[in-house]
Amino acid sequence: MRYFECKVKLTNEIQPRTDEGSAVCDEIARKCDEYCDMNKDSFCGCVTYLKGRECVFYMSGNGSNAVFEAEIKNFWKMLKLKGKIEKIAEMPVDKVNKALRNSRHVDTPDDIEELMKVSAFRYTDIDEHIVTTDGKPELSDYADFIRMPELKAEAERIEACNNTEFIGHPVHYLIEGNSVDKIKKTVDVLVSSLMKSNRLESGRVSYIDERRVANSRGNLIENIYENIGGGTVLVGINTVRGENEYADTTDAMIEEVCKHALKHRNDILTIFNITRHDVKAENAIASYLKDELRLIQLREAAIGFTECISYLGELAAAKDIHNTGELEKKLDPDTETYYISELDNIFNEYYNEHIRNTAFPAYADCSVFKAKESKIEGKAADELAEMIGLDSVKDVINRSVNFFKLQQAYRDRNIVMDNPARSMIFTGNPGTAKTTVARLTAKIFRDNGLLENGRLVEVGRADLVGKFVGWTAPTIKAAFRRAKGSILFIDEAYSLVDDRNGSFGDEAINTIVQEMENHRDDTIVIFAGYPDKMEGFLAKNPGLRSRIAFHVDFPDYKENELLDILRLMVKNKNMKLAGDAEDKAHEIFREAVKLHDFGNGRFVRNLLESAIMGMSQRLAGQDLNNLSDEMLVTLTADDFTMPKLTTQKDDNRRKIGF
Repeated sequence: MRYFECKVKLTNEIQPRTDEGSAVCDEIARKCDEYCDMNKDSFCGCVTYLKGRECVFYMSGNGSNAVFEAEIKNFWKMLKLKGKIEKIAEMPVDKVNKALRNSRHVDTPDDIEELMKVSAFRYTDIDEHIVTTDGKPELSDYADFIRMPELKAEAERIEACNNTEFIGHPVHYLIEGNSVDKIKKTVDVLVSSLMKSNRLESGRVSYIDERRVANSRGNLIENIYENIGGGTVLVGINTVRGENEYADTTDAMIEEVCKHALKHRNDILTIFNITRHDVKAENAIASYLKDELRLIQLREAAIGFTECISYLGELAAAKDIHNTGELEKKLDPDTETYYISELDNIFNEYYNEHIRNTAFPAYADCSVFKAKESKIEGKAADELAEMIGLDSVKDVINRSVNFFKLQQAYRDRNIVMDNPARSMIFTGNPGTAKTTVARLTAKIFRDNGLLENGRLVEVGRADLVGKFVGWTAPTIKAAFRRAKGSILFIDEAYSLVDDRNGSFGDEAINTIVQEMENHRDDTIVIFAGYPDKMEGFLAKNPGLRSRIAFHVDFPDYKENELLDILRLMVKNKNMKLAGDAEDKAHEIFREAVKLHDFGNGRFVRNLLESAIMGMSQRLAGQDLNNLSDEMLVTLTADDFTMPKLTTQKDDNRRKIGF
């Protein structure tokens, strides 16, 4: 379907509010209604504005410019108004919809939106424009300028196959490029060239991508293909974005587009735009097209350093900049090649600085908003850094944050990378701060934009495994819903594993793996427990191990670290340690670390609570009124009791490291 807006300069004035003018408007409305009924299978026309010496009417239908020009004259003759058609312009469907809804002075037919086939787009945000042949560069010259040799070769083929009339599309196109604006400009030049050679009937171009498809009403893809006969559909596909925000839309969109591209291969041009090196998108398109649609691939060429200088010089000359020394310094001499889109970004940044510093020097010193440095931010990160010991744990958490921030940067720049797993395993003995670090990790990820919330949802076997058949899967799905945008912390995860295959535990693990995939982008799972038992847990389901990004081993605290923890706990209670108390505690810790599962941080907490009880007993027989404040808050060696230490620590336990 094609749409044309026609503007007429009337010979005589028409005033709709007069009796004579009102009668003319009613007669025009009747004739439009009659014309649409008579030609509804081919053309439709209606007047949307009639006042004074101005008249505007719209025509819809299919055919070449020559066919439309003849039909427009027939419609105007049928109206029997005197005047000259001064302007005829093809219009996108959204402008037509707006004009029909806002018609003035002349009543349009009640079913005009259906007759002109625009009703499907009434509440849809579409991206359409009309390409003309005026003012566009020659495709061959443009291809040379943007260093796209495959487009240059296609320009030569188009020129060699110049036709006298449109007969169909021998090929369609797949363009690689990360800048949507640059791709749209390239498509406009290509469409203009095809129109000049009668390879396209219409300059109408409609752009669709995952966002528009996901947010539209009805079947947007089908509606566009059924409506845009003679025009071009530009399809933006980004599997990186699809894996993030539109995971359920991207593949279905590719399949639907390919289906309609095949159906309309001869009357509608389809151009796919994928991001650079997006092999996943290429394979999906090829799979759905099944070699039934020939695609010409158009890609940016990576150009060498010398040619980069030449290209930047051309951009600068177009802006009347001839001293390009500072611009050339923007290039990294160690980078051998650049893509044109990268050079465009370099030049645009330079040109913005040039305008501010040269054309408007008064603004040269004005501060600007700058992106935050890529560092781990937030109070929680500071708290983790201040925790005693755990150097290896801190290192892995910091690396995980930086790694995931890099993946986010890839997605923001449309750089195609595999979407990595984000879940973790924390292994260590009781009291090694696994839960505390998990809580801080949730907040750190939130503070650095990697998670929406900073909550930690803690669950165990009793919270996940149902008592009866069919209860487990819904229970686990509910836990993932609660943890959406945050961290799901599964403590003693190996307790989910039963000795019998096919039990409730197996169902729990299988469901967890499935939900981890379903919530890959919005939820992080942390499995926690003893090192040796966690290895058996991972072996239970092969798909589980592949979804773990980081293994974090929490070592037992050393005796000096335990003493530092005691000092911190005492300080937080506004108490003090006498010198002999520190020596006594250090001696206790030296023996405690020899124990297997001695309790680590919990051991320190219990020892301190026992010491406070000992101090209470020691002071109970004294007159408290005669004691100084210092004596009331100071723990002595007598307050610390050496516990019985019987089980030797086993240093041969298997651990899972990063």
